[in-house]
Amino acid sequence: MNDFNKKPYRLVRRPGEQGPRPLPSDQGKVEKLATGKNSCTTQNTQKLKPAKNTLTVGTWNVQTLWTVGKLELLRNEMKRFRYHIIGISEVRWTGKGETPNGDFIWSGEESSHMRGVGFLLSTQAKKALIGYNPISSRIISGRFDVPPFKISVIHVYAPTSSSSEEDIEAFYNDIEQALAKTDKK
Repeated sequence: MNDFNKKPYRLVRRPGEQGPRPLPSDQGKVEKLATGKNSCTTQNTQKLKPAKNTLTVGTWNVQTLWTVGKLELLRNEMKRFRYHIIGISEVRWTGKGETPNGDFIWSGEESSHMRGVGFLLSTQAKKALIGYNPISSRIISGRFDVPPFKISVIHVYAPTSSSSEEDIEAFYNDIEQALAKTDKK
């Protein structure tokens, strides 16, 4: 055992020397000597303001919404996890559009039940939705008014590495187009 470990505790120690720590009951005394303040008596005058509005956004690859009841199951999961916006991949619905109640918007292939993306929106997010742009079966964007900001959310479903170079190039061109059309304010 080293000799410096047996030395009594002192406030000023040389670098590299460790001594016994003060007991928790003496912590206030040491703190006052070191800082000139005691945390027990010091009051924090600054408090963080809680956020007025929060918006939770998530993504989910559902692998298909083509089966009966899958969208309703997804709505229940959204409520359970308390998300406002969920970007959905592999919707596999044809065309572009929104459900009659407006809580689900999608963009898919024109004729085949492949790919497809969409947004599932909570009631609060539906009210905040300014507009949406179904760009392709792999990209959809939405604009939301969430005071004090307006935000844009772009959801993408990227092609796999086994996709053709043309598909990958078209995907990146579509992303550039979506970013160019996105309002910056």
